[in-house]
Amino acid sequence: MEGKEIERVKSRYFAHPQTKHLPLRKPDLSKLKATEIQVIDDVLCHLSDWNATQISEYSHNDIPWLTTEEGKVIEYETVFYRIPPYSVREYPNELS
Repeated sequence: MEGKEIERVKSRYFAHPQTKHLPLRKPDLSKLKATEIQVIDDVLCHLSDWNATQISEYSHNDIPWLTTEEGKVIEYETVFYRIPPYSVREYPNELS
């Protein structure tokens, strides 16, 4: 994808090397549901001013990370065992 759809830009962030992968074309958002776009927007709003260390610390307190052995693949099913503030899924009220 690099060169055709993504441009890699290397720079420094304070004393750390930084690599950004920037898209060379606009995304086709018609493939996403409005609720999916809302989740993306909410995450961007919540994390956009955090640095890599802050995001790493945050993610390492989430159930999928906490329940996975170091160096092992995080199992997909662990996403269903999340707690606030990591869970964004809303379940319908089946009693109404």
